[in-house]
Amino acid sequence: MAETNQLLINYYKKEEIKKVKKMMEEKLEVGKILENVNMEWISKEEVLNILGEDYEPVIKESKVSDKHKNENMVNTVIVTRNTPMEIARKYKKYFEEYKQNRKQICKDKNISNGTFQKYLRLNYLIPELQELVNSKKLGINPSEHISFLDEKNQFKIAEIIQNYDYEITDNIAQKIKKEFRKCKKSGENYILNKEKLESYKNEKSFKLIFTQEEIEKYFNGMPNKKIKEYIINILENTKDV
Repeated sequence: MAETNQLLINYYKKEEIKKVKKMMEEKLEVGKILENVNMEWISKEEVLNILGEDYEPVIKESKVSDKHKNENMVNTVIVTRNTPMEIARKYKKYFEEYKQNRKQICKDKNISNGTFQKYLRLNYLIPELQELVNSKKLGINPSEHISFLDEKNQFKIAEIIQNYDYEITDNIAQKIKKEFRKCKKSGENYILNKEKLESYKNEKSFKLIFTQEEIEKYFNGMPNKKIKEYIINILENTKDV
């Protein structure tokens, strides 16, 4: 019986999710969407997560009768969305309450693992970067990568964004994290500056694909992550290419 009830709950929740997505396609106001969903099967928080951070909040105006003054007045209802950092702190609270059980959190709160990870990592940013995330001067995806940096380099990023109105893309943030981790592993001191960011921005790359037969023939069971190092080493020691 319990299993049957859960199936019914899941069914009705999916129907409400479909309804939300349909109303999104129709570009309805956030307030209107919230009014038209059945909160018995889906929560306000779940609806807002489906809408996503790019679905702008709206202001809905309606006339309300004032019994005391016997005249019409405009009552402005503002539908607000949680800021990224408010969501991040809420996810951190879940993380602590559930004793770091990510799988159960995502199941109970209807959050994808990827979304949970991104917002949770925002808690590791310095306050200056958290402000930039809230003001949308720094995206959530690059913020996740930047959150792995030490405080000194995070502060440097905040300084560059504020002073030069510099955009840190997801691609640049991934390169920053990769080089920072590499330096940390080798014991080197990683110092970020605007010139280094420009080099990441202008860096070009391409993908080279080998067949399984070529890998077995030329690399003799070598791990994939070592193949690039092997090829570069050969090129550096070859005069004519």
